[in-house]
Amino acid sequence: MTRTRITVVAAITASLLLGACSVNATDDSATAAGAGGTPIANVVTPDPGGLSRYVSPVALPASTDTRGPDGEKPVWYTQLNLTSAEVQRVKAGNYRAAIVWQEASPFMNALGKGVEQTYKALGIKIVSTTAANFDQTTLANNVRSVLALKPDVIITIAIDPVADVATFKPAVDQGVKLVFASVKPQNYKAGKEYVSLVTYDLSGLGNATADAVGNGLGGKGKIGQIYYDANFYVTNQREKAFEQTLKSKYPGIEVVDRVPMADPAKVEDVAAAMIARHPDIKAIFAPWDTAAEGVVAALRNAGRTDVGVYTIDLGNTNALEMAKGGMIKEMTSTLAVEFGNSLAVAGAYGLLGKKAPPMVIVPAFPVTKDNLAKGWESTFGVSLPTDIAAAGGAGR
Repeated sequence: MTRTRITVVAAITASLLLGACSVNATDDSATAAGAGGTPIANVVTPDPGGLSRYVSPVALPASTDTRGPDGEKPVWYTQLNLTSAEVQRVKAGNYRAAIVWQEASPFMNALGKGVEQTYKALGIKIVSTTAANFDQTTLANNVRSVLALKPDVIITIAIDPVADVATFKPAVDQGVKLVFASVKPQNYKAGKEYVSLVTYDLSGLGNATADAVGNGLGGKGKIGQIYYDANFYVTNQREKAFEQTLKSKYPGIEVVDRVPMADPAKVEDVAAAMIARHPDIKAIFAPWDTAAEGVVAALRNAGRTDVGVYTIDLGNTNALEMAKGGMIKEMTSTLAVEFGNSLAVAGAYGLLGKKAPPMVIVPAFPVTKDNLAKGWESTFGVSLPTDIAAAGGAGR
């Protein structure tokens, strides 16, 4: 694989694993919150240290098959807490933090909201927030720039796991506490070069989506599956879990066409060819939110509004389609703002010299028309945008 190909794959996968949400924020409060609407209070609760944390809308399984890039076994975000005494120690430290993202997007805004709220509560000053627009050189420059501001902790993400070994070395050498969101540099070790890796329940995303397909089709029927054609642990785990759950729990559902997608820009063509080959399919799995938009376009162009679309990640365009009773039947989501809260708390572990779990995850949960409002609130901490709510998306 060429260097260019590696960078493109890293950019695409970093985007999708962090939630390829096509949310349209239309005002300042929406932008700050990450996704439209007014703040919702009943989705948060105090943790043992008094910090606001998000309540999972589903029961957390006793175990998960999700593993990190080096085989790390994760713990649930609820196990990542500070005591009241530790909160006071952090507040007394006059610490400084920087946020170094790979892109600026509604989903990253939601993560940033979580980091900012938690660090405000901990008395940690955020000295800089940057976005690299998926350019690895820009990311490296941003890391060097924020280091001049002398942060004690950096919340960040790697774009190219190989190249970013060098990108973050200056921070490691300066003793800055690094916390990575989902993607870390290759061969970096928790407790050594960085504090912790925070992401979401990858297997849970696949399991929930498979259950949605099984329930939506009544346990039988023919479906198509579009999968992301890349050797990347995030998408690999999601799709493996989806396939295994379908096979083990819903033997009456047959995947009659499983098609790779290397270029997300061509997903509409992939879907169009699939439904032409198999006009009897009842549903299509799309690997993430914006890919599902292409599938919906292909179905609409073919006049096939009878085919359901199931995907991962919650976004505005598909939420509106769902609210209208359209082709999007289910989107599996996660706690986006809590993702940011957990990143921030992990950083505080590093500042205190407290050993953090190598990998921390937030849960996956299904969002359908029946619970769209609640799913949106749990994901972003705000109410549904008015256009979606008006279209019939008030299900709880």
